[in-house]
Amino acid sequence: MNMKKKWVLFFAPLLISACSNTENTRYKDLSHLEKPPEILAPEKVNSAVMQDKKSIAKKGLGQVVTLSGPADQPILKIKKIFDRSWSIVEQALNLAEIEVTDKNRDKGVFYLKFDPDKQLSKDSSLVDSMTFFLFKDEYDEGTYKLSVVWRDSDTEVSAELIDQKNDGLLDDEFEETLDFGSKLIERLYKTIRDDFPVE
Repeated sequence: MNMKKKWVLFFAPLLISACSNTENTRYKDLSHLEKPPEILAPEKVNSAVMQDKKSIAKKGLGQVVTLSGPADQPILKIKKIFDRSWSIVEQALNLAEIEVTDKNRDKGVFYLKFDPDKQLSKDSSLVDSMTFFLFKDEYDEGTYKLSVVWRDSDTEVSAELIDQKNDGLLDDEFEETLDFGSKLIERLYKTIRDDFPVE
């Protein structure tokens, strides 16, 4: 045997014992290594999907409804056929606790009572709520006509004030009731967008 092979045979056990030293934990600690992603069982996947659906259900109809037109006369647009939109508006009026006095589906109209004070108190911040309680009933309740009309690819909803209370006062003392049709449309929009239950 030549000399090189003898040295290799002599040092090989030393090298092997040095690498297998039990006191060196450098190669035994795997906590710093990246772990593979957890693979979910099918029942856990279904459970996660159901949780996502429930969270979406809490958000209302979101993208199905939009506001357009000028700020003082906004139009609510619902991206559904007339029959479904009519039902959505009717449910939204119930959710928003707006009193419907009459309705005619064939003509596409709701007649309702709307009190801006009551609705503004629901939508307001803490400071606005305190102001509301200090200056309660600043505005009169009005009768509104809510029109639901199918146009091209969506349904449009608009509000029109049809009754202003005079309370028997003289014309020169009569304070004109402000038209809060825009507040009515905004209230419906927020209710459908955020609070409407998804089926």
